[in-house]
Amino acid sequence: MAFPLCKLMDLTGPLGFPDTVALGIVRGNERFEVARVTLKPNNEIQMTLFEFGNQEFIPFQNESQLRLGMNAVGNGQDLGETIINAEDASRGETTTRFRPAGISGPFYELTYKVLPG
Repeated sequence: MAFPLCKLMDLTGPLGFPDTVALGIVRGNERFEVARVTLKPNNEIQMTLFEFGNQEFIPFQNESQLRLGMNAVGNGQDLGETIINAEDASRGETTTRFRPAGISGPFYELTYKVLPG
């Protein structure tokens, strides 16, 4: 049985926060980089934005969930972690948040789609 895939759609971030970031799969206490992007200011949404190409897929490491972390490129600042569940395959396009400033602070938002394995 094949594991699900996570198709990355776009990433938005707060203005004034790091705009060159690395996404990584989290295994234990380690992050393994799978994408490095530079977000550009977008006046329409008043945030920074990066749109992934059609070929940006991250394989799940097991059948039920994918744990992702994000760091600023350069200084390595931890920008948060999130978990994407395989059940999201039934939801179509959806979003998850990375919260570098805590639960009530600014956040990065990843739009993605889970493809069944």
